[in-house]
Amino acid sequence: MKLLLNAALITALGLTASACTVVTDPSSGSSATTGDSSSSAFMNRQQQTAEFVSVNFDRIKQNMSAGRGEYLASLATLLGVEPGRQPEFFTFTQEKFTVLFPSDQTTAAEMLATLNRQMQADPRFGQQLASN
Repeated sequence: MKLLLNAALITALGLTASACTVVTDPSSGSSATTGDSSSSAFMNRQQQTAEFVSVNFDRIKQNMSAGRGEYLASLATLLGVEPGRQPEFFTFTQEKFTVLFPSDQTTAAEMLATLNRQMQADPRFGQQLASN
């Protein structure tokens, strides 16, 4: 009976675990995806960043407007901004807010592309982007 209960529990856990789960570690540069074995197992840093911005777009926008926040800090990490330079990055995004969000219809992809261009043009951050 105990063996049958263990088998049922393992089966139930296996069915529950078959749902897709994305695990992201900004410091590692990769994320693992579980679920369908035909799906891609890893995302590169650019894909991770794009996905993070897409999912958290409104919070990132609020953080940029305020010049601080945990979502902005996570974005800085994904972009390779060194911890000591993150306060500069926060101020930078706050100062560039109207450039990054020229309208209410600005998409996450548009904002991220503009942010990358603005960072590349800035000597404080251009070298970091080149190395990522």
